[in-house]
Amino acid sequence: MSTSAAGGTGTPIRSPAALGRAVRRARRAAGLTQTELAQRARSNRYAIALIEAGHETRAIEQLFDALAALDLELAVRPRRRSGAGERHGA
Repeated sequence: MSTSAAGGTGTPIRSPAALGRAVRRARRAAGLTQTELAQRARSNRYAIALIEAGHETRAIEQLFDALAALDLELAVRPRRRSGAGERHGA
């Protein structure tokens, strides 16, 4: 189940590939290129391309393994508050 309203359940993410699809969908919906997203994320286009391609790193594998072991999943949804330059946090 998904919803576009902030605070909704969001899109469930259970794999690096699903994460990549969600990032690509959100980037395109925002009208951004990979380069523009990379600049906003203080990253580079190559890193964004890897994420969108569902590239598995050991850290991402461990994250999904831990979530599965706890019977949890990630959900991608719009943030309630969007602070410019905010990288992490609530």
